[in-house]
Amino acid sequence: MQRYFIDESLNLEGIFVLEKDDNHHLVNVMRAQNGFKIEVVDNQSHLYLAQVIEVENRQAALKVFQELDQQVELPISVTIASGLTKNDKFDWLIQKATETGMSAFIPLSLKRDVVKWDAKKTPKRIERLEKIAKEAAEQSHRLMIPSIYDLMTLNQLFEITDDFDHLVVLYEETAKQGEHQALKQLMMDVKPGDRVLAVFGSEGGLDESEIQLLMSKGFKETSLGPRILRAETAPIYFLSAVSFALEIN
Repeated sequence: MQRYFIDESLNLEGIFVLEKDDNHHLVNVMRAQNGFKIEVVDNQSHLYLAQVIEVENRQAALKVFQELDQQVELPISVTIASGLTKNDKFDWLIQKATETGMSAFIPLSLKRDVVKWDAKKTPKRIERLEKIAKEAAEQSHRLMIPSIYDLMTLNQLFEITDDFDHLVVLYEETAKQGEHQALKQLMMDVKPGDRVLAVFGSEGGLDESEIQLLMSKGFKETSLGPRILRAETAPIYFLSAVSFALEIN
């Protein structure tokens, strides 16, 4: 069943309309008529069943008729902060990280980034990533759309670290040295509801001076096992490990 998100609070028997793009998808792509049922998530992350009660001038009106109880979110909040990669890889990263449970994403400007964002084009890039996250959240039947932050430097990132319970930086040199216990220890330390901030480098990796700066601010070096992963793959591996440790194992 198709799922949509709506930026308002809903209740049983409530009548609502979808935003422009979602209404277009419902009416013109799904060809919804009276009685057509959808799932809708409101701004309180409540999930409902609703059905079309009227289509007039290609605008669908819908009515809520059942609340659903569905638990699909990770038991902890994971924010991914990643150095800049090529556009297609970044798009893929946002999509797959959303599917695997990411709560928020922070694009980071790092020393070894192979691409740089033009300040004038950054708002459009963020808007694109938000759209990808929304579509991926609908496809994977999430109860929330991951937040996409504006581009940050490390110093700007440090201004929000007090909002998190655990700070980790995923570093390939730690993996090369065979130090693989930190991730396991993190999974033992986290409690339901905790907030984790995980920092990843771009294709060029993290500079040693950035690692030292991150560690001075309370971040713990962590590896993802003996293999060196691509910049866009590492966050997905991390989220998968979180899911296995806290949801499946």
